[in-house]
Amino acid sequence: MDKFLESRWFLRGFALLVAVLMFITVNTEEEGTNTFAGSQSDVEVIESVPVDTMYNEEDLVVTGVPNTVDVTITGPTQVVTRTNAVRDFRVFINLADLDLGTHEVQLQAEGFSSQLTVTISPEVANVTIDERVTEEFAVDAEFNQSIIPDGFELEEIQSDPATVQVTGARNVIESIRYVRASVDIDGQVEDEQTIESTVQVLNASLDKLPVTVEPQTVNLNISVTQPSKEVTLVATPSGTLAEGLELESIALANETVTIYGPTTVIDNISEIEVPFDLSGVSSDGSRVEVPIPVPEGITELSSETVAGVISLAESAEDEGAAAEESEGTAETPAPEEDEEPADDTASNDNNNSTEELTLSALPVEMRNIGDELQAMYLSPASGELNLRVTGEPEALEELSEDDVSLFVDAEGLDEGEHEMEVQIEGPSNVTYILSQSSITFSLAAA
Repeated sequence: MDKFLESRWFLRGFALLVAVLMFITVNTEEEGTNTFAGSQSDVEVIESVPVDTMYNEEDLVVTGVPNTVDVTITGPTQVVTRTNAVRDFRVFINLADLDLGTHEVQLQAEGFSSQLTVTISPEVANVTIDERVTEEFAVDAEFNQSIIPDGFELEEIQSDPATVQVTGARNVIESIRYVRASVDIDGQVEDEQTIESTVQVLNASLDKLPVTVEPQTVNLNISVTQPSKEVTLVATPSGTLAEGLELESIALANETVTIYGPTTVIDNISEIEVPFDLSGVSSDGSRVEVPIPVPEGITELSSETVAGVISLAESAEDEGAAAEESEGTAETPAPEEDEEPADDTASNDNNNSTEELTLSALPVEMRNIGDELQAMYLSPASGELNLRVTGEPEALEELSEDDVSLFVDAEGLDEGEHEMEVQIEGPSNVTYILSQSSITFSLAAA
């Protein structure tokens, strides 16, 4: 028995028998599996499948073809699952043999297994075939007025490049009414600015058109300017001078000022009247600095204040009146005791709204003399002046010596003796009267 089991032929036969049994078992399992799979059916909707369009793209333009469609596949589960995973199929529409015009065309599919039922949604498309046209259009630059600061105006706005190439169907190109690019920024334009903007192509109803634009974006170069004009300052005196004096003239340090604002406003202004309140002025040559009124609609002045030198003379009328009074004293009857004096309230009402403040011994600063020169005051030797300030009581209450500066600008002066007007820096809502309008000083090498 042992010899039989160890026999070579027995072992060969046994191995053959095992192989046959395994072959039969495997085939039986595969047949069973295929039979089971074949009996299972599945449905899958594949969404957003892109549509290929077949036509002469160089000469024609096609509209109406859907960008994507939904494809429903029905068939064996394994085939449906594999098709959805691999997606080695395509949906297309063939327009190669069609003429210009509108056509109803069937969408087609290829690459699907023959075991599948395929349904495309939509199944047909209304397609328009037209001649491809390219034309050049100028770009209109547009902007919102809100980006222009107050008092400024648009100086220039240009598109770079100035024109673009627009390609599309002939009927679409013929419907173009606007090719524009808009300035879209946060805030306002300061001086000059460059903004990148997308070109829009619109029809008369402001609908965007299906065209190709080259280039798609342009640079809009925009610049704004502040209109200005130089106008004359006219001094207008007000108030009452000290007794026995009369005004000869008010010589303005600056006879003009530059105004800034819209062109429609500044074109109607040729001069600005500057009121000078001379109440209490008693010295010939007094320098008074007052605020310049800002006309309505003007956004800025080149200077907020102007100084004027007051020239005074003795009043001839007062001298004559005094002589007549002395001659006729004896002839003038004395007033009766019960006669009341004339009411002077009306003459004083004009001065009730302003008050006066005197700032004494204010130093005059010497500016811009350079490091190589030094200054010495000659008149006044102390280099100090008194300053009378008049204005509303509220303005004077908050005013102190720290708020006002006196200075002389010596820029460009050489060594030697000089006489210059004193400049005043301070609040612009009050009137300044200097004890003297100019000082004398000498410059020498340091």
